[in-house]
Amino acid sequence: MEQARRNYRSVAQRLVLASVGMLAAVLLLISIAMSVIAERQSRERIVASVAEKAQSVANSIDAFDATARALVERPFGPFKESFDPAPVLDEASGKLTSFGVALNDDFSAVDKFAKDTGGVATVFARKGEDFVSISTSVKKENAERAVGTLLDRPGGAYAAVAAGKVHVGRAMLFGKPYMTLYQPVKDASGKVVSILFIGFDLSGFQASLEKLVSEARFYDTGGVYVIDPRSSLADAVFVAHPSAKGKKVLDAYPGADKFLANLGSADKGYLASAQTLFAASQGDQWAVLRKADAAKWWVVAEVSDREAMQSHWRTMLMQWGLLALATVLLGGGLYWLVQRYVSTPLRALTTAVGTVAQGDLTQAFVSGQNDEIGVLVSS
Repeated sequence: MEQARRNYRSVAQRLVLASVGMLAAVLLLISIAMSVIAERQSRERIVASVAEKAQSVANSIDAFDATARALVERPFGPFKESFDPAPVLDEASGKLTSFGVALNDDFSAVDKFAKDTGGVATVFARKGEDFVSISTSVKKENAERAVGTLLDRPGGAYAAVAAGKVHVGRAMLFGKPYMTLYQPVKDASGKVVSILFIGFDLSGFQASLEKLVSEARFYDTGGVYVIDPRSSLADAVFVAHPSAKGKKVLDAYPGADKFLANLGSADKGYLASAQTLFAASQGDQWAVLRKADAAKWWVVAEVSDREAMQSHWRTMLMQWGLLALATVLLGGGLYWLVQRYVSTPLRALTTAVGTVAQGDLTQAFVSGQNDEIGVLVSS
């Protein structure tokens, strides 16, 4: 008889364990599926948010660039009118004359432009395949006029003016950023013999850009940096960076050329695994690239995936904990119900059968349950 009781009890336990096990398995599968979907959606939202911030920085750069270009293009007309449209160059002596007056070391026009506009101006004369400054208001670091300096050939301005085209763009002059305009000037034969140059200091813009970039932070270690990719990624330079501003990217971070190439060709500008160029490596960085169209600069947002997803995983752990608690409570409730409505009546029936088997027919056995178990006990 006691063995029968133990058997009834084990059936109840097996039923509960099987039910709870199946419930837990179903909840686990659902949790895994939901976690995978939720993780992907959460990361997509975070990437979109980071990309939006990077795009806002790129848009600000383009807005600054458009303003600076308008600033440099507007006053060029009056400056240009100060010179002969077809100057004469004596290639042997390097003497350039305008309206019959030599421009070499004549600073009246460039100084007037500087006084009237706050910008800088230079007149270049052709010297072989180069162009040398013969009159300028640009000052070197030692405050001397930058007379006799050559137009930098690797820069974008040289190729444009040598081909007879106007060049407008940024340039670094003696450590300061400028928005510049270079216009080639031809002699009567159509040969480019001179260049008129004006520029405006962009130090204020650079300071505003660096402030904007420094304030674009993501979580604990993520942030934004700006790169000028130039004509080749090997010559790419940090325009704005916490510690490497003005340095070549490959000098500051040797071996970053592959990362830059992958980032430049990444689908939608997103690279799931990125080399750390912003802060101390967390080993799990991803990067988002947005390009400033006018300046041709790269705005790169770098984020630690662990930091970005920390809130998501905290929420998921809470959900998993609640599901585990629900499973335990459901299991406990099911165990109580089985004990109350199955095991207890069956034990009573076992007792009744044993009493009858012993010849005692005086005991009445009644069950208040209105189900199969109740009918079985009452009969």
